[in-house]
Amino acid sequence: MKISALPGAVLSKNQQTLAITNAELGLLTTLPVLCMGGLSPLGHMLERRLGLKRSMIMALALLTIVLLLRLDGGSYGVLLFTAVGVGVGDAIIRPLMSGFIKGEFASRAPATMSVYAASMGVGSAVAAFGTPRISDATGSWPLGLAFWALPTALAGFCWILWREDITAPARSAAQPSLTISRSGILGLTLFFGLQAGINYAAIGWLPSLYGALSYSDHTAGLLVAIMMLVQTGVSFGMHVIMRALKLTTIKAALAFSGLAILGTLCLLLAKPLPWLAPVVIGVATGGLFPIALLQPLDFAHGRSEATRLAGLTQTGGYLLGGLLPWITGLLIDQLGVAPALLTLLVGSAGLLAVVTVLIQRTYQK
Repeated sequence: MKISALPGAVLSKNQQTLAITNAELGLLTTLPVLCMGGLSPLGHMLERRLGLKRSMIMALALLTIVLLLRLDGGSYGVLLFTAVGVGVGDAIIRPLMSGFIKGEFASRAPATMSVYAASMGVGSAVAAFGTPRISDATGSWPLGLAFWALPTALAGFCWILWREDITAPARSAAQPSLTISRSGILGLTLFFGLQAGINYAAIGWLPSLYGALSYSDHTAGLLVAIMMLVQTGVSFGMHVIMRALKLTTIKAALAFSGLAILGTLCLLLAKPLPWLAPVVIGVATGGLFPIALLQPLDFAHGRSEATRLAGLTQTGGYLLGGLLPWITGLLIDQLGVAPALLTLLVGSAGLLAVVTVLIQRTYQK
């Protein structure tokens, strides 16, 4: 559901119109992430009361309404309110999707999760590309933001047509407790947060790194776009990669954690080979994201448990992931952009590998 986010390109162009500071502008993108982190258990709570179908329809209806409210985009208060609404809707939908995949595609979970992960990347790219152009074509940037209520409403209509297996909640209700230890939940949460943080830090600070190396803004933006394009391609084909290399989820996590370390070290060659690090980091993060989404499904024994476990791991995961770019900024003030980014990314990727080993022990129990 990333198409519902507030595209920075549009808002930064209209910052003067809104009469807001940079801090207030940043709050519009930070709030949805905080909501996704703090409110992810809502998905499981609603599924237990309403079932998956009605919970999903309710979340999509909420998103449609708050996106339509952006037609009054000239008000910062309205945009702030809709940013929270988007975060709440996303917080409900993401764990529900994990449960849906576990319940409907259990035998094809890696392939389905790869498509799901890639679709979020495509949604982000379409929104980033399309919103400014819709705004220019209509002469109204609030209309460009509110446009995405249409595909959201269409998604809700598709869920109305879906026939839910009404016996699924009854089966899952017989398993109220999770079958994974607290240390296992902590490991999954750290894995999700670290892989997200590596991605956020790379997207947020690679342009500054290339700018410090005297590359133009255009080139820096192109290199980040290459990274995101590689990410999406790898996410989409992740199930094929795992099947071709005969990788289990845990082996894939170790392999792509190693690629994250290698990709970060490639930043040392950023001057002569500027494209190398974005490509390798893109491969690494493109593989780590579907793995992070897939891991809770490996431990869950039903749709409801998968929804609950995904909600728990994403709660702390998104909060941790959102902190890492900020920590990177603090390090940059002290060390400079290149040493800080290398330190943060290598450290996070190394810790990711350690967490993966700890999760492996949980698999073996």
